[in-house]
Amino acid sequence: MIARYNSISLLAGVPGIILQIAGQVVMRTNPSHEAIGALVAIAGTALLMLGLAYYALAKGRNPAWCLMGLLSIIGIIVLACLKDLAPDGREH
Repeated sequence: MIARYNSISLLAGVPGIILQIAGQVVMRTNPSHEAIGALVAIAGTALLMLGLAYYALAKGRNPAWCLMGLLSIIGIIVLACLKDLAPDGREH
């Protein structure tokens, strides 16, 4: 695994998940701020997808694998289970 890309994936993915949760909370608790909550959730989704793209790169895969994240937790599990093809000599 390419450590640099893995670090970037965490720096983008974790705040993305937090923003998604915050957006959902805002939309559910205050209907008058539903549009703001939706924007926050969309921003969180974009950050999460960026993080997943870097995670795929860290494993030596195409960044398009980030689209698996659209399948919710199932997609994230699939990404985590992908064989590491990174050219660092550990696994080929």
